[in-house]
Amino acid sequence: MAEDILVLENDEGLTVEVSPLGGAILSTRWHGIPVLAPTPAPGLASQVLCAEACFPLVPFGNRIEDNGFHFEGRDYTLASNTSDPLVLHGDGWLRRWSILHQDRHSLALHYRHEANASTPFAYEAVQTMTIDGANLTLSLTVTNRAAQALPYGLGFHPHFPRTPGTRLFAHADRYWTERENHLPGAAQSIPQDSDFTSGAPLPPGWLNNAFDGWDGKMRIEWPETGLALSLDADESFRFFVLYSPSTDADFFCFEPMSHRPNAHRQPETGGLVRLAPGEALEGTATLRLHALGQ
Repeated sequence: MAEDILVLENDEGLTVEVSPLGGAILSTRWHGIPVLAPTPAPGLASQVLCAEACFPLVPFGNRIEDNGFHFEGRDYTLASNTSDPLVLHGDGWLRRWSILHQDRHSLALHYRHEANASTPFAYEAVQTMTIDGANLTLSLTVTNRAAQALPYGLGFHPHFPRTPGTRLFAHADRYWTERENHLPGAAQSIPQDSDFTSGAPLPPGWLNNAFDGWDGKMRIEWPETGLALSLDADESFRFFVLYSPSTDADFFCFEPMSHRPNAHRQPETGGLVRLAPGEALEGTATLRLHALGQ
């Protein structure tokens, strides 16, 4: 629906389409060239989950094993929120956000969630998007509104175009294997075909793995379009998930996260943040576009 499309644009050639449905970016283009994979329909109006170009992860990202966790002496249970048997990516990506502020170059969206039979999390989230020249800055804040302290996390789930010549640059310390139900398995050294420290093409097969010890920097090069994209994340983000179904797919996902998937089951090492009532967690990432070679 046209009323669910908000547009940020500037005279330098950057255009971002956003929907309040899911707080999702629908497309990002630089002089007409897609740099976030555009969706075929506006936000959740399409009823196709994960079709958006980028959506917020709040109050956690990825899955929680057995849809439950133990925290500070209490057991908490969540309900599956999609066709996946495990609760996935929190709540914000499945709900309508309200508009706090909008002008040609910036947008602020707000979402409030109450605890219910499906989740113990009660919180407010604010997501801001700002364009400046060839830069798109995304910020996400979550504030605990529950009556008790709970472990919170956040992240972003962008879809990037995948071309035959795509190269990815990113440094991390560890890699997690994938086990059943798309959960992280064991930590190990990064396999050669998934080591992007010096730049490498994406592996040809299925890839859906968590990485930690990330330095908050990432770069993608697309020789076919002559463009490169750099991502700079603040210190809140020290994990990422890399999802690439195959060379036949025209996209891949590089997901900056404040925590490891399934961290609720390993809270001492997973990166989640204990928020007392009223406390907040914030993270910011900036996408910068360049001509290839700059």
